Amino acid sequence: MNKLKAILRLVTINLVILAILLILTNWLVGIYLRKTGEQPRSELLNYDHDREHARKVFKDYNSLSYTYEPFVGWQVLPYQGETTTISKEGLRTHPFPGTGEPEKVVRFFGGSTIWGEGSDDQHTIPALFNQQFPNYEVHNHGQLAYNSRQNLDAMITLLEEKVAMDLVIFYDGVNDAAFLCPSDVDVPGHRLVPMFRGKLYSGNKKIFFDVLNKVFTENIIRLSQRINPADKSRLYNCLSDPEKAEAIAEFLLTNWEIAHELTTSRGGRFIAVLQPGAYVGQPRTDHLNLGPELGKNFVHVYDLLQKKIRDRGHDWIYDLTGSFDGDNYIYIDFCHVSPNGNKIIADQISEIVRTSYRNDTLPGADPEVYY
Repeated sequence: MNKLKAILRLVTINLVILAILLILTNWLVGIYLRKTGEQPRSELLNYDHDREHARKVFKDYNSLSYTYEPFVGWQVLPYQGETTTISKEGLRTHPFPGTGEPEKVVRFFGGSTIWGEGSDDQHTIPALFNQQFPNYEVHNHGQLAYNSRQNLDAMITLLEEKVAMDLVIFYDGVNDAAFLCPSDVDVPGHRLVPMFRGKLYSGNKKIFFDVLNKVFTENIIRLSQRINPADKSRLYNCLSDPEKAEAIAEFLLTNWEIAHELTTSRGGRFIAVLQPGAYVGQPRTDHLNLGPELGKNFVHVYDLLQKKIRDRGHDWIYDLTGSFDGDNYIYIDFCHVSPNGNKIIADQISEIVRTSYRNDTLPGADPEVYY
């Protein structure tokens, strides 16, 4: 009996030592990965003019928290930082530049590019647009990783609340193409479907193993993957599954058409923008490390989208995918941009709005109301 106890004690001591060594190794590898990982986006050439301010922008971005939101999945929680302000409704805000009663209410919907990842409150696309139309009340309904269906759902919720919508602008494409092409996401779907299924509906056993992995092996596995990168060609299946790619393109355009009908039938105006991405057009990307497999699948979906847009012939859809062509540093990753990129898009959308109101080309327009 004493011999058995001695063996159990020895095994227990060895297991405890092994656990401590694993925890320590995992922690040290995590430090190594952070120090030797990709350059922080705040250090990119895009921000040479004010590096310290860029660091504050990304510090605020990394401090955000999120909560569950019905129908759309998630939403950022209220936050007040040096460069980023999130209202109690979970919306990014900017100072209203006008005086007096606003002439129109404009609502932008989109993902993190409309939200303004990489920029402060004053340099998001909606904020820069508002500077050109200071007598408009402009709302930024962008949320991180939202695709066109989530934007439509967010809009429907607002319609049920009977808020004013004189002009609605959807800025989509990247999140539909990039986050529906992964092999473990179906259409319809969104970026966090695999996580929701894995963590919310798999029981406590999955949570237990996730905690064990985080404490003992997560960083060790990440280092192993960096040394021996996995074949990423199987991560995306839009190229290998033409029906899925077709479904994604139709998914986005149908969501736009529904949003257009809902807006114009209530007397408002609707504009849809196919947003730029670093894989399309001729932008400068020599300062970035872009994933080629995502790029191939992304381009395939965008080719389908552009063809469908031409075939549909809707005069309220605008393809701005070539907006960042040239030699300037604009992209900070495969889709997000520094403030100079937001300025380009805000200028283009502003001109679209001016032309549309002047020429009365958008459905649902009333010259007596909009002139």
